[in-house]
Formats: sequence, structure tokens, C-alpha cells
Amino acid sequence: MKRIATTVALLALAACGASDAPPDGNRVRVVRDDYGVPHIYADDLYGLYYGYGYAIAEDRLFQMEMARRSTQGTVAEVLGSDYVEYDRNTRTLFDPASIRRQLEGLAPRDRDVFDGYAAGMNAWLAEMRGTPEALTPTQFIDLGFLPEDWDAYDVAMIFIGTMNNRYGDFNTELENSAILHTLTELHGEAAASELFDLLNPRFTDNAPTTIPRRDWSRQAADVLDAAAAIDAPTPGAMAASAAISGMSNVYLLGRDKVAGAGSILVNGPQFGWFNPSYVYSVGMHGAGIDVVGNSPFGYPMVMFGHNATIAWGSTWGASDIVDIYAERLADDDPGRYLYKGEYVAFTHRTERIAVKDSDDVEHDVYRSVHGPIIRVEPDTGLAYAKHRAWDGRELETLLAWLYATWAHDFASWKAQAEKSALNVNMYYADVDGNIGYFHGGRFPRRVAGHDNRFPASGDGSMDWQGRQAVDVANPHVENPASGYLANWNNKPGHGAMNPDFFFYSWSTADRVDILHEALSSKDEFTPDEAWALLEPSSYADVNAPYLLPVIDAAVRSAGDPALDEANAILKAWNRQSRDADGDGFYDEAATAIFRTFLGALIHEVLADDLGAALPHFAATGYPTADTPTGAGTNIQVAVKAIVEALEGQARFDVFNGEAAAEVVAAALRDTVEELAAGGVALEALRLPVATRPFLTRNFLGVPQAGDDELLVAPIEQNRGTENNMIVMRPNAIEGYEVTPPGQSGFVAPDGTRGAHYDDQLELYYSFGRKRTWFYADDVEAHATSETVLTY
Repeated sequence: MKRIATTVALLALAACGASDAPPDGNRVRVVRDDYGVPHIYADDLYGLYYGYGYAIAEDRLFQMEMARRSTQGTVAEVLGSDYVEYDRNTRTLFDPASIRRQLEGLAPRDRDVFDGYAAGMNAWLAEMRGTPEALTPTQFIDLGFLPEDWDAYDVAMIFIGTMNNRYGDFNTELENSAILHTLTELHGEAAASELFDLLNPRFTDNAPTTIPRRDWSRQAADVLDAAAAIDAPTPGAMAASAAISGMSNVYLLGRDKVAGAGSILVNGPQFGWFNPSYVYSVGMHGAGIDVVGNSPFGYPMVMFGHNATIAWGSTWGASDIVDIYAERLADDDPGRYLYKGEYVAFTHRTERIAVKDSDDVEHDVYRSVHGPIIRVEPDTGLAYAKHRAWDGRELETLLAWLYATWAHDFASWKAQAEKSALNVNMYYADVDGNIGYFHGGRFPRRVAGHDNRFPASGDGSMDWQGRQAVDVANPHVENPASGYLANWNNKPGHGAMNPDFFFYSWSTADRVDILHEALSSKDEFTPDEAWALLEPSSYADVNAPYLLPVIDAAVRSAGDPALDEANAILKAWNRQSRDADGDGFYDEAATAIFRTFLGALIHEVLADDLGAALPHFAATGYPTADTPTGAGTNIQVAVKAIVEALEGQARFDVFNGEAAAEVVAAALRDTVEELAAGGVALEALRLPVATRPFLTRNFLGVPQAGDDELLVAPIEQNRGTENNMIVMRPNAIEGYEVTPPGQSGFVAPDGTRGAHYDDQLELYYSFGRKRTWFYADDVEAHATSETVLTY
């Protein structure tokens, strides 16, 4: 039966009171609060998502349209030939037929989520088409195209294309092979393997973990030989660098660590900073569901939020659920590859990419039994396939995350978390003071000899042997003995396998120690005290705790008066980098000295050891006045390797026989000389502040706002894209969030911006927060408008 939307005019509640029910059809109410957050009220699931789709289309239509195109590879159709290669890469990484089969196999109730959402968006599109001069977002007019209707596939692909195909798809095995090749040419196989293990260890036992060892631990498998007989890619074809676009932090306080509440969850997902906001806030009430919070790109579930009894949050899990397989091509037919003793044909489809103001482009997509082919080397007779543990389970993961928001206790929540095929950390708190954690992902059982950091043979001998048991592979805990949980993308539990990314590792130096130190400093925290931890952690230098004592010891042993002043400044530093007077420069001379020193130390220690591979590891990770970070400041792999070496944990001698103290002193000496060349006394040094731009291109690099919509906060803070705090008490849950720049991204044809376009920007950089209303009386008390829909 076709469902038709009828929109009743917006009613200002203060002036008109509540709306009467529509004369026919199913009724949906969209009640907006004083920050423009919509609360959806309906009697069935379809109606709830109808209201959700309607509201987000009203607020974020251009952002959602460009997200739809970004995730499906149709950007060139509206932006031209510059995006053809982007569209090619995007289409290679997913199989539309698989997604449609998954949708067709959904139960009717689950299908209502996607159909209702799409229908609600289309209801708003119909209104926009009826009054285009007022309701068409100006970006469509500027670019000369208009959005088409949405369907369930489009809704699903927003999640799949941003979460699965991006955050669940990190893999650097090809780059790892090229780096190892470079190191081998410099040092020989044995020494190169030792150095690579220092930079990109397969297992570590000394890294700080989210779960204390006594609460969860597994005995790690033996480290496998990196020299297994695997076809390696041609060196030199790798990208010059890689970047992570999503990291996050979180801390949870259980009943024994909280004063005045049952439990507290504070989350800061670091997705990057964008205009419109990366996340969208919403409340959904009805059909047995009562949920409020926010979610990236308006996913059809609340990723950070709470219901009437539990709260939840997430951080990126980093673990390895993706492998590269090297497929041996047939000499006489590159369309076939060797598998289990026979040459079999790749599956193949041809995509047609529409290009604005140009001819269409054909794109061939190939898959082996292991996954999509991402690279072909005709000269070596190899093709490389990407094998992903979640492939074919995209909607299963999305629905697991959705069902987890409807859970009522840890057991029911964990039962859904276990179904997530993505490597995402999931967190739990409830009104009774319980806290919990589950490290998500379907972790494969790899065969002996498969070092997951390098490509495996695709001939069938190294195929995955099913899924590892959840209790073995997925760290998890309820009510840890510590009374709290903290994560900043660090290792989840002792014995867990490290990620395979050359640009990211788990080791003894980890920024999560900042959170551990703060949370262990007090027996109990009030909600205000818990929120207040955000500020010092946002300005803290994440590298300083590991290197300042080393610098001091090195200077004392060096006996070089030229280093004393710099050391004295660093010793007096509180390890914070702020701009309290707002003059556009960091207040501390130590910030300039230490950041310069870190770059000098990396070069002093590793330049000769890494050779041509140095550019992959030379960055300090700090933002500059010209270049912000993509997802906050983290300790870089090179620094972690140096700290490991300083603590005697490295088999490879990065100090080349010299005393470590001498090398550190030499790096500080280089720093002092470099800074002195500027003619400014050390104590007067001030670095220009790195500001925080809210970018108008989404995290995939595709425009989602006009170029003139760039917004800038005065200083970059190492914190979440958004921050939320949920204080759990029986029948008195308090939710808080700040989701800059604002709830609305709408810009009218005449240039007028939505009322809630950027009203959270100052709130954000001043560490303020707003309430997320949950209970019906509170929503009504703070309502500013109501829309009544029928379908």
C-alpha cells in the first residue's frame, strides 16, 4: 500500500498549544527543542523513522545528498571529471547486489526502519519541490542540480559507505611490504625484521589496556615469522603516507567511582571536524522505543546515547579484521587466478559512471573468492584482493547496533554487541551503576604461517578457518575491579593482537595514560567533575610524560650548559598547551621547545635506520597554524618505537651503539640551535596557535557545504568531534552533549542560515554542554515547534 505524507504547518507551541491529530492516516509528531533537536513520536517503527527522515532532510539535505553520492560513487555526476577516480575507488569496495540481497532478506519490522526513513526524506523533498524558492538549500542551486528521491538502499549505504567501507576497512599490508623491502635493502633480512617489529609489532605485552589484566586476558599466539613464503607486491608503488580519519576517547565510572549517581559515561568520538556537524541529534519515542542521542550522518540508529535504563558509546577499535590476498594470475588469461589447484574466473561487473559535462566512463570491478581486487600487477602476474570479515554482514552489523539501543541490561546489550562484525569498541552503563565493555569484530582464525601484517597467498592454503570464539578474541568485561573504564583507541585487553597499520601501533607509550592518571586520582567523581576532565586532557601534551624525564636525565649527564635553560623550562612546564590570553600564540615557551625537540629526536634516532621509509614515520602528530590534525593528536609510531628502545624493549639498536642519553642530548642541542637561529630568547618563544577549522568537505573529501561556509574555532583541542555525558540514575537520567557547529546545516536560497546553524560552536570550544531532553515532560517544556505528519 502506498504511503502518502501530509504535512501540517509548523506550530509555535508557546503561541498555539499542541496540535490536533490529523483527520486520517497514521500520525507522527516532530517536536523540536531549543537547540533544534527533533523528537519523533509515533506508534509504530515505520512512523518513527518516517519522522526521523523528514527531520534530517529538513536540516541536512545537502549534507545527506553528498553523503549518498560519496558512499555510492556518484559524485562525478554532479561535480565533474575531477571525481571520476574517486567514484572508481568507491565502487570497487562494495557490491551493490549483495547490499540489495541483504535488504530483501530483512524481516518486515527491520525493513520498516529503512523504508520509513526514506519515505520521510521524500516527504520533505516533496515540500521542497512545492516551495523551491524558500526551501531549496542554496548549495544545490550553486552547483546546478537537485536531489532525487531516496529509497531503503540509499539509507543503508550511508552507514555502509562511511562505517564499513571506511572505519572498518583500514589495511596497510601492501605498504608494510614495501617498507620492509626498503629496510631489508638497508639492513638485511634479520635486522630489518627486528626494526619492522619495533615499528609495527604483531603482539605487545606492555601496552596499557582498557580492561585490567586481572579482568580479561588471553595468552597471545606465538609471533609468526614475517618471512613466510608469500608473494610480495612491487616495492615503491605505495602511497607516501596514510592517515586515520577517526579516533575517539571515552571513560565510564561505575557505582563505586561516582558521587551522586549510579554511573557516568563521557564519550568523545574523534571523527574530524566539519560543517555541517558530523553527527545528528535525535530523540525517538514510541512503538516500545525510547531513545535519545546522536549519530554520524544520521545513521538509522543512535550511536551515542541512552534509553530508559542503559547508556552506550563507542570508539574505534583498531584491531585487524581485514587481510590482503595475493592472487596468482593465469599466464594466458588475466581474468583467471589460481585457487585450490585450479585457475578460476574472477567475478566481474561493469559500472557506468556518469560525469557532469562529459561522456560516461566505464569501470570494471573484479572480485576473487577473497574479495574485491584493489590492485593488479601485470608484470608480476599478481592481483591483490581485500578480504574483510564484515563483507556480506553489513546490515547485520547495523541492526545489531540498533537492537543494542533497545536493550535493557548488560546481557541483552552484549548479545547484540557480539553480532557486530566491525572492529568498534562498544561501551555500556546503566541506572544501577553497572558499566561494561565489548571489543567488537569478527576476528578470523588465520592458519599457521599467516603474518597478518603482510599479504597472504591466495591459492587457498592460507584461507581463514572461520571465526575465533568471542570469549577468546573479543575482550569484554562487566564491572571491572578498577571501578572505571577508559579508552583512547588503545589496546583493549592483554593478549589481543595489534593492528597491522604501519601508521598506528599499541605499545608502552599511549595517550590513554592521561585518562588513567586522572581517573585513578580520586575515589569518586561528581558529574561536573567527570565532565571537567575533558579540558585538561584536551590541552595535554600526549608525548611529554614519556620524554621529559628522559630529557632531564640526559641533560644532567651531558654537562652541557647550553642545554640547561631549555631543560629548566621543560621541567617547569605543566604539559599543557593553551592560549589563555587569546593572543593567537600558545602561552608556554615549553610548547615550542618540546614540539621542535620531538621532530629533532625522530630524525636523530631513526633517519639513518629508515632511509627512504623515513617520510612515513617523520611526523610528530602535532597540529600547526597551517595544518590542523585530521582527528586529534596521538603519539606517533616513531615516538612509540623510541620510547620502547629507551626502556630496553627493542631488539634493534636504533641508537647505533651510542648511549641513549647522548642521542637525546644531541636532539635537544639541535633544537636549541634551531630555535636560537630565530633570534628570540628561549623563554620568550611562542608558537602560533593551531586553530580548529570545521571543514566544508566531508571526511571522504567531498563537498558537503559551500566554500564560504568554513567555520573556525580559535584553538584546536584534542577531544571529540562531539562530546556527550550521560548520568545514569533510576528514573532521573541526565544527558548532555555538544555537537558543533549546530543541529542545522540549512542555508536558504537567499543566503539565510538556519536558526541552529552554528549555535553550538562557542559552547564547544568553551567546554560547555547542553541538555539532551529525554522524558516527555522535559521535551514538551523545552519545545519550540511541532510538526505533525501523516502517512
